[in-house]
Amino acid sequence: MLTVSHDAIHKAIAILGVDGTAESKVEADVASFASDKMVARRLIDWIPEAFGIVLVSHIGKINLPTTFSARSNDGQWKHFEFKVEPIFVEALHIATDMYHSGDRSAFGNIAKRSSMVDVVNKVLNAGDSIDGGTLSGPALIGIPAEVYEGRSTPIWRRLFRSSSPA
Repeated sequence: MLTVSHDAIHKAIAILGVDGTAESKVEADVASFASDKMVARRLIDWIPEAFGIVLVSHIGKINLPTTFSARSNDGQWKHFEFKVEPIFVEALHIATDMYHSGDRSAFGNIAKRSSMVDVVNKVLNAGDSIDGGTLSGPALIGIPAEVYEGRSTPIWRRLFRSSSPA
C-alpha cells in the first residue's frame, strides 16, 4: 500500500530540514518511524523532489515535469505521473506553504537534496538560462517500478489486460 501517514511525512520533513545531517543519520532517523524500509526510502527520496520542484518553479520560466521514471525488476524503465506517489503530492502542498510562509532555511536544506535542483544548479552555474527549458522528472534508483505498477492505469485497462488470453 502506498499510503503514508501525514505524521510520518512531517517527521521526515523535520529531519531532512536540518542542515549538515549525515545521510546515514537521516536514513536511521527516518527508518525509526517508517513502517518499512521502502516507506523510509520513499520519504527520503520524494520529499526533496517535491521541495525542489517548488523552488525551481520560482527560479525561472521552465517547463516542469509531470512524470518520473522507475526501473522495474527486469531492468526496464517505466514512466509514471507524479500523482501516483502520495508522499510527493502531500509534500508538494507542504513545500508550497513552507516556501511562502515557513522556515526558508529548512526549505532550502530539503530542496537542495533534489535531483531536479541539482540539474538546474548545474545549468545556472555554467552561465546558462533555464528560461524556456524543459526539466525531466527524476529517475528513481532505490524505488522499483513495481511499487507504482497499476497505480496510473485506468481500472478498465487493468481488467481487460488481466482477462486477455495468454
